[in-house]
Amino acid sequence: MISIIIPVYNSEKYLEETIESVYSQTFCDWELILVDDGSTDRSGELCEKAAILNPKTRVVHKKNGGLSSARNAGITAAKGSCLLFLDSDDLLPPVALELLSKKMADSGSDIVCGNIHNFRSSANLLGSHNFMKSIPGQIGIKTFTPVKALEKILYQKTINNSVCGKLFSKNLFREVRFREGTGYEDLDIISPLVLEATKISVIALPLYHYRQHQESYIHTFSMKRCDVLEVTRKMVDYMACNCPRLLPAARSRQLSANFNILGLIAANRNHIKERGLSEEAGRIACDCWNKIKELRGESLRNPSVRLKNKTGILASYLGGRPLTEAIGKMIYR
Repeated sequence: MISIIIPVYNSEKYLEETIESVYSQTFCDWELILVDDGSTDRSGELCEKAAILNPKTRVVHKKNGGLSSARNAGITAAKGSCLLFLDSDDLLPPVALELLSKKMADSGSDIVCGNIHNFRSSANLLGSHNFMKSIPGQIGIKTFTPVKALEKILYQKTINNSVCGKLFSKNLFREVRFREGTGYEDLDIISPLVLEATKISVIALPLYHYRQHQESYIHTFSMKRCDVLEVTRKMVDYMACNCPRLLPAARSRQLSANFNILGLIAANRNHIKERGLSEEAGRIACDCWNKIKELRGESLRNPSVRLKNKTGILASYLGGRPLTEAIGKMIYR
């Protein structure tokens, strides 16, 4: 059985559509766990309504604790042997569970990854070929060792670091949980999960639909976004202790994070000033610039580092911090 975990916080606008995408699955052996994380809108009522309409749906109500806390509550409540995380404004195509579970059984992998497809309007999505209603005849699938899979994640190639769009063996979570109180929780948890796995398979099909809207975390700016700096610092430390051969990849990902935050701060100066955060943001930006100078030489010489990072590195050498900020505003947002 697959346990589908949906953290819910003030999600009434999209929640029913998200739940319906679960109910429309061609695969039948699942349970849906809706974790109401202290919602103040009608989300809790919608969760209860779903549980009444479908006996395979359970609701966990809890005090607000954030995304990681809600996911952890869902993991604890899960009865399935596999876990799938679905955000409350996103959608699953009808064949997602069937295809992910079949490939997990066929390959013996502990993690099976599908592609993430970005969309804005579900009306357009439902009418497109991306919202698959049957399994295609020929499916491209690749299987990797844990180290090779994590290398691709850290270099930001082929496999993304999101826990969404992936099917996990629940055994991977025996001693691992999302770190509560931090942003970028997916990037934070992905390394221990992947290294704990036996094999990781990747299906070259869009099996998760990520809704693009202005209220989403990635499309809004707050100083919480700077958590990625601490997450990637911890990641480098983790690799040093657990998988030294991936240290160059981890440092490349840390470099990306520092480019990203430097560019975000430069792009949101007025917003930051209005909220009286200029001093804090200035300090963080200086730290980012110093870390970029520390890491750029190694990454420039590393043939595995992606082109976007090398563009930022060249800008840092040619134009110093001003050009790096300008490039960051354009390509690291």
